[in-house]
Amino acid sequence: MQKLDSSIATAMKGHDMAENVTSFEPRASEGRTSSKEPQVCERADVLRAHDAWALPLEVLLDLLNATAREAEMPYNALGAMLGDPSRGLRIYVRPGQTDQDLSRLIRRLIGYYLGKPGTGMCAAPAFESDGEFEILSVPRKREGTVADAVADADRHTAADIEALYEESRWAPLRGWRTDEEVIDELKAIVVDRHHGLADELPSDAPALPEGIGAAVAFGYDKDGESRPLVYVDPSLPSGLRADLWGFCVALASGGDLGGAEPNVDGIFFVGTQRSPVIGPGAGLLAALTLQRLGRRPGDCGFQLVSEPVMSSEQLPGAA
Repeated sequence: MQKLDSSIATAMKGHDMAENVTSFEPRASEGRTSSKEPQVCERADVLRAHDAWALPLEVLLDLLNATAREAEMPYNALGAMLGDPSRGLRIYVRPGQTDQDLSRLIRRLIGYYLGKPGTGMCAAPAFESDGEFEILSVPRKREGTVADAVADADRHTAADIEALYEESRWAPLRGWRTDEEVIDELKAIVVDRHHGLADELPSDAPALPEGIGAAVAFGYDKDGESRPLVYVDPSLPSGLRADLWGFCVALASGGDLGGAEPNVDGIFFVGTQRSPVIGPGAGLLAALTLQRLGRRPGDCGFQLVSEPVMSSEQLPGAA
């Protein structure tokens, strides 16, 4: 077993694993002041799963005091394994893989580890199939119980998130901003860039079903061009609302949904339950866009729900 050649980390420095993510340059906002600290979203200093896909690989490994080594896998189908973190963060990868495959496997494992820090040893398949990349894991036990609910003490933190991203295109463009400022910028992306509609759900519109925070549909203008329609529940807490807006903008901008489809009326309903961003796609685009606009995002892996009985005609502006 040999330590991974350091040239891999060097080669990966310029390789942005936030693939298929489009960088948004927000509109200029005159006369607004920027906060010195990230807007509170649970804990702003917590490293989240999306960081595993946005930071340079060598920064991640150094930040987590992790090592990556080549090693033969116990099963042919496995491409990488992460040892029990209680013994130190040790990542083992199958020899003979390309730099890109190595980077992707390592990022998958680190992202899973950051998103579910109560997990012990886990492994990643050698190849992806149909967009699926299932992580096989063994929960770490604490005092005789499975650690599903992870204490803050188990989460990795960074004192200066902005410094980690200072040479990245995902650093806050104009410093940290309030939730409402970021929401205004996100609305502008839908309206100015995509020529769509973006608003809070009006008080006279049918209420969204319980557990659903937003709805996204696509209408057509007089020239037959598709235009996104985005509505978010205004009664939600500002942090959750900002992250939902980020996800909806990613959806409206063509973020990869892994094959998910709208309901029969062409509406995507977005739930309010969060999950860690597990890889490239709409959730990652949402998280990185939010950070670029000045909000340290929470977990942005929102779920799409297709069951509610609501037609496209019931959404304001859909006609």
